[in-house]
Amino acid sequence: MPHFDDLHLFIAVVQAGSFTKAGEKLGVSKSALSQSISQLENRLNIRLLNRTTRSVSPTPEGLSLYNDIAPHYLAIGQGLEKLADNQQNTTGTVRINASQLAIETVILPKLSPLLADYPHIFVELYSDNRFVDIVEQGFDMGVRFGDAVADGMIAVKISQAVQITRVATSNYLKNKTMPKTIADLDNHRLINLQLGKEKMPIDWEFCVNGETVVYTPKSQMLMNANLLNAIKQHFGIGLVGVSQIENELKTGELVEILGEYRMIYPPFYAYYPNRGYHSRAFELVLGALKE
Repeated sequence: MPHFDDLHLFIAVVQAGSFTKAGEKLGVSKSALSQSISQLENRLNIRLLNRTTRSVSPTPEGLSLYNDIAPHYLAIGQGLEKLADNQQNTTGTVRINASQLAIETVILPKLSPLLADYPHIFVELYSDNRFVDIVEQGFDMGVRFGDAVADGMIAVKISQAVQITRVATSNYLKNKTMPKTIADLDNHRLINLQLGKEKMPIDWEFCVNGETVVYTPKSQMLMNANLLNAIKQHFGIGLVGVSQIENELKTGELVEILGEYRMIYPPFYAYYPNRGYHSRAFELVLGALKE
């Protein structure tokens, strides 16, 4: 199969109508250019150019080849120019896979000012509480707790430590006994998180006197996202990030359950598979997320 570099030189000669002019445009000597075309003709076993001392023109076979391949080379050049323009004008799409908690508490607040300043940056956010291979799934970046970042990834801290607690609406708690111990949760409707159909629902963890106590909820409702919406619709008690509900706690819309046992987890990290040649859009999104 012919070398693509030789085809590029062939196109340049046909367009210039001269080895000398084509060589000047490409920064290649006339003799080197002529030798490359001769090698191409030898590999194809067909003459592509008619040569005289004054001019060069394609043979019928050469013209047919030129008409077939020149538009594709033009499209390749336009694609490279478009890529360069996108970098210069800060245009591009960044695909992020993150947990619902990370999206609501960290990513959306931090990206809001950036996207207002750069209207041609597009962010595709996929809420997924499962652990996925971001490279296999076609994502540019993932966001998870620090201790859940896949091996071999470059990780960048984007939040402080994350506090998790349990809440319910005052409407749900009306005429019910407020839980005073972890065991009292057995007497309530509980909403829990399941990270995938093949996985068990998560256990709830409590920090009691500096020790982690694990509780397996008997949940009436299992969800893989949007627990807060279900909680606010009075379905029961569920896990949330404290930063998600600060206003609701102040207004009394939500009531914290066993708040003295809040758990503190590692910060969120953005992670991605390599260091170099990121788009300008990616660099700006990552910079906005950095803690």
